[in-house]
Amino acid sequence: MNSTVRTDRSFGYVSVAAILLGAAVFGYGLLVTSVSVLGGGWIAAIGLALALSGAFDTAWAGRRLGLSAGDRRTLSLSCLAVAAVLAVAFVVVNGFGGVEVTEFESP
Repeated sequence: MNSTVRTDRSFGYVSVAAILLGAAVFGYGLLVTSVSVLGGGWIAAIGLALALSGAFDTAWAGRRLGLSAGDRRTLSLSCLAVAAVLAVAFVVVNGFGGVEVTEFESP
């Protein structure tokens, strides 16, 4: 029985999931910019940080950028921390209701 474990995969499932989720959040942020530029940019920054976290976790990024496994882990966790801080700050600043549209009435 051949029970070798392949550890040289370029992309793991968690990395791909983080990249896809980050891309979806980034796209949503771009859509929200038509309603609120600051809110949409903030959401897009959260998505970008999450996508970068997943991208830095791949062996491909290590080979492409010349990073060791420890450096990749540090960059990945740092981007994940930035995404978490931005998400918590967004909820604190905007409340749990999200980005709202305010209508101005002319006199």
